[in-house]
Amino acid sequence: MKIFKQLIIIIAFALVGTVISYLLSLIHFSFPGSLIGMILMFIFLIAGVVKSKDIEDVGQFFIANMGIFFVPGAVMILNRIEVISQIWWKLIIIIFGGFIISFTATYWAVKLTLYLQDKHRRKKQETNPPVESEVEP
Repeated sequence: MKIFKQLIIIIAFALVGTVISYLLSLIHFSFPGSLIGMILMFIFLIAGVVKSKDIEDVGQFFIANMGIFFVPGAVMILNRIEVISQIWWKLIIIIFGGFIISFTATYWAVKLTLYLQDKHRRKKQETNPPVESEVEP
């Protein structure tokens, strides 16, 4: 019964995300329902409305078997191989370009974070200098 309850919670978030996506499409705003559902679940987890133990077992199962969820996409790509064979070089450029952009952005984000942490640490040391021991040798 515990697994069933966890599965219902996850499916409910997915369903709510799909409904919100449909309602947004009525005003000509397209956004994936699965992503809306994940964002809602994240918000509910952060707020403490849903506890991580309430979805842990089913969530771990989904993560452990994530490869299965890529099979339909891979089959669809193989069914459209004639289209992909005409634009394969564009896909390679997009994949390589996306990799370079994300790698560079991550590098600079980490570098900025380390710089800001170091700056904060130095500022904190300047305002609170270490207290020297008053014990004489």
